[in-house]
Amino acid sequence: MSRAQVRQAVVDFFAPPAVPYLSTIYKATPKRVPGPEFRNTLPSGTYSGAIAIVNLVAENEERIAIGGEHNGRKWVHYEVALEVKLHSIHTHSEDAMTDFDALIDAIKTKLRSDRRLANDGVVFEAGERYLDSEYAEPEVMNDGSTIIWGIVRFEVSEVLAT
Repeated sequence: MSRAQVRQAVVDFFAPPAVPYLSTIYKATPKRVPGPEFRNTLPSGTYSGAIAIVNLVAENEERIAIGGEHNGRKWVHYEVALEVKLHSIHTHSEDAMTDFDALIDAIKTKLRSDRRLANDGVVFEAGERYLDSEYAEPEVMNDGSTIIWGIVRFEVSEVLAT
């Protein structure tokens, strides 16, 4: 599995409509996120919509079996930081936070639903060694909308014959 395959596996697994409120998922940080991307795949009139960005922030491998010159095993771990940004036009930031909480809970539930990210043969496991999150406080924009940011971190791993 390559870094590109890991990114694509995460994108495919969380792609809309897999997670409520998630409208767009990017496989890397885009230069610009047009406003409509927060809601373009969601029903009309939806107050809150989100984007996610897949970042691979670390990688390591370890020998787990010695088997001669070419038939041992290595375990390769990729740290995924799924950056989530929610934009809400709710009148109250508390309501935007309710939607953000539902989004984060849905991402975690989706991750727990399939440890192989629906990609048997490539992904050995995902979200099994750890599942960490970090969140920011809501930010009220000049137009009265609310932005809330968070990161969900988890490991995606593979086992190599080498």
